[in-house]
Amino acid sequence: MKRKTLSQSLIDAAKELGFPRATMAQLEELDIPVAKDLSARQIRDLRNRVRVSQGVFAALLNVNPSTVQKWEQGKVRPQNAALRLLNIIDSKGIDVLK
Repeated sequence: MKRKTLSQSLIDAAKELGFPRATMAQLEELDIPVAKDLSARQIRDLRNRVRVSQGVFAALLNVNPSTVQKWEQGKVRPQNAALRLLNIIDSKGIDVLK
């Protein structure tokens, strides 16, 4: 089964909520890519690349420090907004959060 892109999911939700067509067309033009999954090692490497501790990384992501620890140990995978934010930090750097 093919995964929907974020923009397609948002368009579908907007249609269900009755948003005007112009808004949906503008959203479609954004062509937001699907957030890529990150392995435990990739998350740890990302945190090390931005040179912050697990506690600081957790604060920046607005998650519990134990969550970052679990991600880096491979016990839990980031989902939804956290995964999107990790992807943004990976591609744009930590300064995007300022």
